[in-house]
Amino acid sequence: GLDKNGEAIDGLARMGFGFIEIGTVTPRAQPGNPKPRLFRLPQARAIINRMGFNNHGVDALVSNVRAAKYRGVLGINIGKNFDTAIEDAASDYLACLEKVYALASYVTVNISSPNTSNLRQLQGESELDGQLGTLRAAQLRLADQHGRYVPLALKIAPDLDATQVINIADALRRHRIDAVIATNTTIARDQVSHLPHGGETGGL
Repeated sequence: GLDKNGEAIDGLARMGFGFIEIGTVTPRAQPGNPKPRLFRLPQARAIINRMGFNNHGVDALVSNVRAAKYRGVLGINIGKNFDTAIEDAASDYLACLEKVYALASYVTVNISSPNTSNLRQLQGESELDGQLGTLRAAQLRLADQHGRYVPLALKIAPDLDATQVINIADALRRHRIDAVIATNTTIARDQVSHLPHGGETGGL
């Protein structure tokens, strides 16, 4: 979430990180949620954000990646536009996957940001199964097309009950998804509700 558009890849690389992940990027540019949308909670060493996938669109990100000199491990995080209906979400993820595949060391599928309306619905059993099946088929097709296999990582929320975790784990295994990123930011406020800005909506 730090470098939405891949504008700072070489600068981040000079800081010595073992790998860099850019995004979340969406098919079309979008402004994100209204400001203010980032709140510091210094007493808890915490941040609440509700950025809302503000980015310049996948084509701009691809152009920036091509211009970067960095040749280390580069993850590219993909999402859906805020105005794409949840039942059409797969088309947004596929559009991004097609465009970033050749440039990525791995691709993160972000279905767990709390700041895009209904996005976490994609973690539901039936929605997730269809989504992963579609992405896995595209991954294998692109691997054949480009002559290289790029792993997919699914980024999930921390706000899941035991049954949801089991269902997601089963789906990941069934579709042979390469990795899981646990976890995204939380909507829980148990530890910070008493602090200034502790009640702001967004991901903690």
